[in-house]
Amino acid sequence: GHRKIAYISGDQTSVTKKRTDSFFSTCSELGISIPAEYHLAGHYHDIVDCAKNTKKLLSLEQRPTLIIFPDDYSFIGGMETIKQAGLNIPEDVSAIGYDGINMAKLLNLTTYEQNSDGIGRTAVRKLLQLINEPDLPPEHVIIKGRILEGKTVKRIEV
Repeated sequence: GHRKIAYISGDQTSVTKKRTDSFFSTCSELGISIPAEYHLAGHYHDIVDCAKNTKKLLSLEQRPTLIIFPDDYSFIGGMETIKQAGLNIPEDVSAIGYDGINMAKLLNLTTYEQNSDGIGRTAVRKLLQLINEPDLPPEHVIIKGRILEGKTVKRIEV
């Protein structure tokens, strides 16, 4: 039910571009407009930078109801900033990370867990195929992850 969704992206890489494009296209498909000030460029695994970006988002007149962090380490930095602002997660601001690291699971954070084993197995299989068949055309492969529902996202009734 969230409509005020902020997104802190990671370092400017092809992976970040794909994630950011996917975020904006999915929001568009759902009829959710994302103001420019709700998208901030950050750095992966940089707690200090993410805390600074979180502070910017929290200072907005219309602050977001949900912040998507570029990774779980950054989420932990952002979470501390939210607490320092006197706000509670998820009552005042919902938050979600990315990666599904063990620390996020221990802290009961909501996060997107990549299927690292599936990605690795598929990459090795595709590499072996290319070694044996060098003229094989490129193939687009999607390895699905999953949302680990922790206690950091409040559902909003629409």
